[in-house]
Amino acid sequence: MDGPAQRFGEIPGVPVGTTWKSRKECFDAGVHRQLEPGIHGINEKGAFSIVVSGQYKDDKDYGDTIIYTGSGGHIQYSDGTREQVRDQQWTDFGNEALRKSSDTGNPVRVIRGHELDSEFAPWEGFRYDGLYICKRAWTEKNRDGYYDICRYTMERVPGQLPLRRRSTIFGRYMPLPGSEAVQSPAPAPAPVTGRQRIMQQVQASLDSDASSLGIPR
Repeated sequence: MDGPAQRFGEIPGVPVGTTWKSRKECFDAGVHRQLEPGIHGINEKGAFSIVVSGQYKDDKDYGDTIIYTGSGGHIQYSDGTREQVRDQQWTDFGNEALRKSSDTGNPVRVIRGHELDSEFAPWEGFRYDGLYICKRAWTEKNRDGYYDICRYTMERVPGQLPLRRRSTIFGRYMPLPGSEAVQSPAPAPAPVTGRQRIMQQVQASLDSDASSLGIPR
C-alpha cells in the first residue's frame, strides 16, 4: 500500500488544490503517508512529501518559498501545543530524508494545514499545494535562541496552478490570477447640447451659493 506514495512527484488523480478534511484522508489518498510526522521519506532516497501545519513557530511561509523546520526535539502537551526541549538532530525522524532531497533535487509534495498562520493556508482541512524543491538544508538556533533546529528552504516548481490565498472574509479566498470577473465598461454619458451645458453650470452655481448660505435645496 505504501508503494504509490513512495514516489517523487505527483500522485495520479490528485491535482493541485485537492483538499481533505483530515490527515487521515490525506494519508489514505497516498499524498502524505504519515499520520503525525511532517516529513515522509527515506534517508537514502529523500523526502516524498511534507506537511506545513503550524506545529513549529519557526516556519515561514511566503507562498512560493517556505522556510521549513525539521522534526524532533519537542514535547507535545494535551492541548496540542508543542515546546522545544532539546536540539534537533539530523537523525530525528524525516530530517535526513529532507536533507537528502537538497542533494538530489527530486520534487517534494507540499501539503498545507488549516492551523498554519499564513495567508496561503486553507481555511479548513489539509490541501495539496504542488511540488517544491529543497534548495538548502542547514542548522541554526530557533527564534528563542536556545536550541538548534534543522532548517530547509523549499522553492515551488514553476508552471503549476497558482496558490490560493485567504481573503479577509472568513472561509473565502482571493480570486486566482486571470479568474476575476470581467466587468462591462460603464455606459457613456448621453450627449449634452450647448443649452443644456449652460443650464447645468447655472444650476451648479445656484447650488453652491445655497450651500454656502445654509439654505437647503
